[in-house]
Parts: sequence; structure tokens; C-alpha cells
Amino acid sequence: MTSHPFLLPFQSIDYVKQYLAAKYEAQKLSNARTLAYKNGYPFLYYLEMGKQYVSQSEVAPLSTQPVLLFYGCVQWMKACLLTVDPEYPGTTQVLAHGVTARKRKKQDYSFLEDEVKVQKEGLFPYFSEQMFHVKQLTGEKYKLNYVFRRIPEMASLFEKLYDHKPITKISVSDQNVALPPLLLKNLEMELPRFLSLLKAEGIHMKGEKQGNSFVLTPAGDFNVHPYLPIRHNESLYLPNDRAAFLPLPELLSHYLILYSLSMICRYETEWWCELLHSFSSNDFPCIEHFLTISKYKLPQLIEDLLTPQRFTH
Repeated sequence: MTSHPFLLPFQSIDYVKQYLAAKYEAQKLSNARTLAYKNGYPFLYYLEMGKQYVSQSEVAPLSTQPVLLFYGCVQWMKACLLTVDPEYPGTTQVLAHGVTARKRKKQDYSFLEDEVKVQKEGLFPYFSEQMFHVKQLTGEKYKLNYVFRRIPEMASLFEKLYDHKPITKISVSDQNVALPPLLLKNLEMELPRFLSLLKAEGIHMKGEKQGNSFVLTPAGDFNVHPYLPIRHNESLYLPNDRAAFLPLPELLSHYLILYSLSMICRYETEWWCELLHSFSSNDFPCIEHFLTISKYKLPQLIEDLLTPQRFTH
């Protein structure tokens, strides 16, 4: 099984209480140590249960992995919330999933063409706002095809299956962002329209063409944006599809896909079993590859939230 070394200190209740007290003191809470004492064991148990689910997914058959990974993800997300909301869960509403899956079509159903819908309350919108300061719109529908495209490790498979690169590498320094011309060509946009797209996402930049690249300045708010750019192996990327410019930090992309897969595992058994044995579409390789990615990526994404480090260039 894959080890999760970042969890080791959190297996000590003394360390957990010190850790939470520091978090609450940073929020200027007057009773930080009392809250840390109250939340110490719930926080530790959320992490431990998440580890158990994810570890079991590594030895479980593919057919049950989505359920294990989804509930592992949920437990870890609850632990993260306790670092910013010492009263979590304040209401029963925030315990719901926060998204719903539409009714399945029995014939010609495609997982990649399916979508999930954001609910007004629940873990998904609450976590998004509390941890990333990204407000999710009630009723927003996310098509899974484009959610997949926001996970950088999926890029090479998508390129093979669809002859289309889902992301383009960009160059970012402390002062500016350099975009290859191919990116705007793929997006079918001129520079002013692209700058308007960024502005709609809360990123205010100026830009001009310099040689073969488009150079945007300043880069400050871009570097710390919660979901743009996409980060992978010390490099930065942007989607090649306008529809993939979604307000989804990577952890929430995993959450949406795992939620959808876990629902199918539990309630669409016939379709799920046929998928696993018939190899009838691109759904299977995408799902199998995603589950392989999620097993090691979820711990990394949770570690980034619990022990954040600035992304450097």
C-alpha cells in the first residue's frame, strides 16, 4: 500500500492539538486552545478513516474502488474543514454531498457526457468557499468530460483518445505570464477576449504580443489563483477548451468524478458491470486511469491544504 507520510504527525493527539491551536490562533479566536482540545480527536479520526478508505482502494477490485476513494476523500475534506471552521459541522445541511447526479439514461449512456449539478447546501459548495474562497453557483452543471480535462495527469490519455490536447503549458515568472500563440488559437480567441475571460475569473491583467508569445502582466494574482492555472510537476498549464475554464480547484474535480462514479457503483450496477467487462467506449480507459491517479493524488492534494507551501518558479 502507498504510505501517506504527511499523516504521521497527525497520529499524535498532542501534535494535533498544537496544530489546531495554531490554526485557530491565526484566526484570532480567543478560545483557540479550548477549541483545539474539543476538535483534536474528531480531526484525528477523520484523517485516520480517510487513510483507511484510500488504503483499501489500493488493494480492492476496480469495481469497488470509486466508493472507497470517494468516502476517503470526504473524510479528509472534513478534517480540512475543522482547521478553518472549529464549529464544523454547524448544521446538518453541510453534511450532504452538495451535488446531485441526473437520472441515468438506460441506453447509449456515456459517463464522460454525464454531468453533476451543484446544490445550494452541502459539503461541495461549503468546502469550496471555506477552503478555496470560491463560491459555487447553485444549479451550476459540470459536464464530466471537462472536469476530467482539468486533471493534468489525464492529458496524455485524452490526447491519444481524442487527438486533442486538453491543456497547454505556459511560462510564469514573478513579473509576467507568457502564452504560446497555440493556446489562443485552440481557444479561438484574440488577446482582448482572452483577457476578458481571465477578468471574469477574477484575474486582472494587461497583455501584448512579444515575438512569438503573448505576454501578460502583472502575474501576482495569477500565481495564487485557486484554480487557474493548473499545476503539475512544477509546471503551469491552461485548458485548451473554453468549457474547461471551470471554478474547480483540482481536489474538487476529483470529488465530482468520484461522487459520480460512486453513485453508479451503488445504483447503476448493470451499466457499471457492463463497462468493466465490455470495453465498449472511451469511458473505461478514462475511468481506470483516473482511479489510478486519484489513489496517489488525493493524499497530495490534502497535504497541500493541511501543510501549504507556496508554489515557486
